[in-house]
Amino acid sequence: MFHYFYVTFFKPIAFRFDPELVHDKMSQFGHFLGRFKLGRWITKLLFSSTQNEILKQEIQGVVFKNPVGLSAGFDKNAKLMNILPYIDFGFEEIGSVTMYPYAGNPKPRLYRLKKSKALVVYYGLMNDGVKTIGKRIKKALKTDMVLGVSIAKTNSDKTAKEEDGIMDYYHCLKYLVNHNIGQYYTINISCPNTFGGEPFTTVDKLDRLLKKLSEVKTDKPIFIKMPINLDLKDYDGLLQICVKYIITGVIIGNLTKIKDPNLIKDEIPEHIKGGISGLPTQKLSDDLISYTFKNYGDKLKIMGVGGIFSADDAYEKIKRGASLLQLITGMIFEGPSLIKTINNELTAMLKNDGYKSISEAVGAYHI
Repeated sequence: MFHYFYVTFFKPIAFRFDPELVHDKMSQFGHFLGRFKLGRWITKLLFSSTQNEILKQEIQGVVFKNPVGLSAGFDKNAKLMNILPYIDFGFEEIGSVTMYPYAGNPKPRLYRLKKSKALVVYYGLMNDGVKTIGKRIKKALKTDMVLGVSIAKTNSDKTAKEEDGIMDYYHCLKYLVNHNIGQYYTINISCPNTFGGEPFTTVDKLDRLLKKLSEVKTDKPIFIKMPINLDLKDYDGLLQICVKYIITGVIIGNLTKIKDPNLIKDEIPEHIKGGISGLPTQKLSDDLISYTFKNYGDKLKIMGVGGIFSADDAYEKIKRGASLLQLITGMIFEGPSLIKTINNELTAMLKNDGYKSISEAVGAYHI
């Protein structure tokens, strides 16, 4: 019922307004609801499913009650932590967080591609900085939702040089670890909207970055947010570096920079900059998930991101090799009830296929 209301009434109105304005207003509303027990109870009543043990997984000591997470880029500054568990998310990823605050790239920095079921994103790692966000996380309510923190280098000309960028990552990660903030960490090496472009998406540069970050000692899972537009040889080289430094896993993947006319059905104005999320990333993500699982599935866990608009999309990524999932754009186009729908339908699909645990279905296409 809520999905019908969202798609039929709310979305047509909301999509008439600037997308960043809508995002900000909805985030403010979510923050308001999360402050009050009644707001949290109503949200749970509308959007939370009866969690089934079949969806539960443990990855490097962290228990995920279900595989559906909110990707980094939505709750940049950790203001929705009190409400998201009641929308049925198993986990959320804050950020990306940087050592120092950044006000963001010039507007417009969010643009809808309605026909393509996509967004053009140009925020450029806008966030309040790790110290402010860290304090906010510490004050949030304690729930069973897993919290990850995505880490990037401050978007500034002062970090454009490789060594300066590495030290920015290092100090940010060290701060989070020293203050015991977050249950897992993601190293975002592939945001395309920054000074110098994607800074650490070559083998030698990623090697130098992870060598320095390995000096920060933690037993928490660490993931690498992977670029999605590299050729397989270069992509594979990055995976080899991840394995070398015993990284827990990879997130596949980030925004696409390719404006494929077969996938982009909307006209994009010349002044609109940024990477593209949503449906145009789906096949790119799915193909890389399969490749990664077939070649590194015994060494790297996979989070699948890109073009998840239904339980079928989610199950496709799981059977290709993703243990966990993340989304944003699907929720914007289909509404927050999508999370509950995916969890309920995944449970039914797994049982119908004879699985006792979601872990048994991971990579089923290749086993």
